[in-house]
Amino acid sequence: MAERVTTKEALKKLDAQLECSLCLDTFKQPKLLPCFHVFCKSPCLEKLVTKDGRSLTCPTCRHIVPLSERGVAGLQSDFHIDHLFDIQDAFNKAEDNNDTNCGSCDDGRATGYCNDCGDFLCDKCQAAHKIVKYLRNHKLISLDELKAQVTSLVPPKKAVPHCPKHSGNDLKIYCDTCSTLICMDCTIRIHKDHNYDLVADVLTKHKEELVSSLKLVKEKLDSVQRALKDFDTRAKAIHDQRAAIEANIHNEIDEQHRLLDQRRTELMVELEMLTQQKLKDLAAERDQVEITQVKLTSCLEYTEGGLKTGTDGEVLEMKSSIIKRVEHFSTEFESNAIQPETKADMELITEGKEPLQQAYRNFLQIDHSGSFGLENSHTTGNGLKGATTGETKTVSFQAMTKNKKNSKGKLDLKAELVHIKSKDKSKCEVVIVRKHGQHKINYRPMKRGKHELHITVNGDAVRGSPFPIAVAPSPQSFIKPSRVVRGVNSPRGTVSNNKGQLVVVVGNGATVSVLTPEGEKIQTFGKLSNAFGVTVDKDDNIYVVDCNNHRVKKFSSGGGFVKAVGSQGNGNLHFNTPFGICYNRTDNNLYVSDQCNNRIQVLSTDLMFIRCFGIRGIGNGQLQNPLYATFDSANNLYVTDNGNNRVQVFTAGGQFLRTFSQKANGQKLSHPWAIAIDSSDTVYVSENEPHHVSVFTSQGAYITTFGGPGTKEGQFNTIYGLSIDRNDSVVVSDQGNKRLQIF
Repeated sequence: MAERVTTKEALKKLDAQLECSLCLDTFKQPKLLPCFHVFCKSPCLEKLVTKDGRSLTCPTCRHIVPLSERGVAGLQSDFHIDHLFDIQDAFNKAEDNNDTNCGSCDDGRATGYCNDCGDFLCDKCQAAHKIVKYLRNHKLISLDELKAQVTSLVPPKKAVPHCPKHSGNDLKIYCDTCSTLICMDCTIRIHKDHNYDLVADVLTKHKEELVSSLKLVKEKLDSVQRALKDFDTRAKAIHDQRAAIEANIHNEIDEQHRLLDQRRTELMVELEMLTQQKLKDLAAERDQVEITQVKLTSCLEYTEGGLKTGTDGEVLEMKSSIIKRVEHFSTEFESNAIQPETKADMELITEGKEPLQQAYRNFLQIDHSGSFGLENSHTTGNGLKGATTGETKTVSFQAMTKNKKNSKGKLDLKAELVHIKSKDKSKCEVVIVRKHGQHKINYRPMKRGKHELHITVNGDAVRGSPFPIAVAPSPQSFIKPSRVVRGVNSPRGTVSNNKGQLVVVVGNGATVSVLTPEGEKIQTFGKLSNAFGVTVDKDDNIYVVDCNNHRVKKFSSGGGFVKAVGSQGNGNLHFNTPFGICYNRTDNNLYVSDQCNNRIQVLSTDLMFIRCFGIRGIGNGQLQNPLYATFDSANNLYVTDNGNNRVQVFTAGGQFLRTFSQKANGQKLSHPWAIAIDSSDTVYVSENEPHHVSVFTSQGAYITTFGGPGTKEGQFNTIYGLSIDRNDSVVVSDQGNKRLQIF
């Protein structure tokens, strides 16, 4: 349990925050730089301005700050520092209460403080506070309690600022379009068509956005801190390696007695110089990473301080600069770019032991350029471009030395293929093809979906590892289902929830059943009329398209009814025989195939209308009876355009990307119905009349077709639903045969 901070400690901490790091004195007109470092306006920052007066460089993180025509005076004042001064002033007044006048009547001596008014009050004014109706709810505290507030650095409350353009009007409205505080009069002309709302109503939302934006900063800061630890580890490894090589040098030279004494000294000097150079290089690299740490820490501390001490308006006004800075961080550096480049790669070469009288100077050398160099080695081969299940693929690895020659040394090369979704691992065969550093790695994936190929040499990952490997299904994997769930009453749309359970529309669209992954029924709920599509959100809430009733119904994960929207029509939240529905994890929205309105309606998970796109037609982006839809890993929406015998692909915003329908031997899709996409972005499309499923790549290249009419395993009778389960298997709703077949 953390110890309670004393007032003395808090004041000491406060004084430290009010000290300029350049002049080491209390801030005078503190100015905030875009990198969130604060310095005195004069003389500290003014001394740093370039001769042309256009910029200055932050002395802490070296960020170049452009200046306006006003120079340093045009920089933003730091309200956070101003509030810290207010805290200090309030404490000093509370400490010297005998000399502090009442801020309300100016006659009596202050004996208390109103947290809501931000005023010191005498006994009479405190009593008046308790009598006056609109002041009764104000929080009155004693001067001792006020002094105690300094331990949490809570500033006195300030009055709402007035509008500089409309005298006497409070700035109680926030214009989201301009990211600024305005008054009621401002909304009439200047901000007439802008998006604005009361500060009190939008503050929580924008605070949450600021807090959310800091996640990236914290992640980057964690990466930097881990990298700095790696620098320390690397420096220790260099020191340890130096000690080990030094011992080897002594042993080798001691064996040669008196003639090698001079060489021993030379080698020790060379080793020391190389060690210092490496440590110097490593320190230079570390310096750059520490600068990045300072940038991230400053942004984090400033924002958190602002959120804690700023007024509502100040928090809102600082939002845009914070977001801009955070976006800059997301592109400024990558985590792998902050790792140490200088390595502990010195070694003692003992080759060429010729007679000492002839070549003693070549007997021993300290070298780090001819040893194995991970940065110069490379990995190639078709195996990096993807694979299909059951297929053996090969990746070649060429080991090189630091001076870019083929490596002759023995390497500990290891490889492992990992399925991203299930975390299943497949060992890879590593074969040395011939000498001089050439190796090959064979792998044979048995599960489709996205994998990662991890390759390490001597415990370090090779450049580019882990390599993304998309494993597509082979045609042979669809000859026979891996399992069959029988006795399902006329299944239609299906979806796998976050627990791996199967949620299925059953009974010719009358109810919804939840099954275990093995097919055991858990529960049945709902009262529907000819429903087809079903989906779940991140919290496993269930959404069903009630086709004949022209609406969407929402149920809890336990099957309890939550809400329903929709009626027949063509307006927002009106539907005409809606069919499919899918959930987008990226924007947390629902996409409904509004079949007879020939469009896609986008709803929030609260079933509120957001937007729609699509019109009737045969051109690109136009639809005729869209039935089902689903998303790929790139957040693109695939729609079965039933009336046009094709699949169309859109962005989540509704922009047309591409279309496909071509199969083998000139054949095309015939009235595509259900659609599903696995983690390798392989696309599965059902066609009801032929009673089979056609398989494509995400770009529309045809792979295979499986199924056909019949009752045997692998055959179908009307396919009204497709989905992907937690194992990346394809779940086929074989409605006429009253079963689910899983491939």
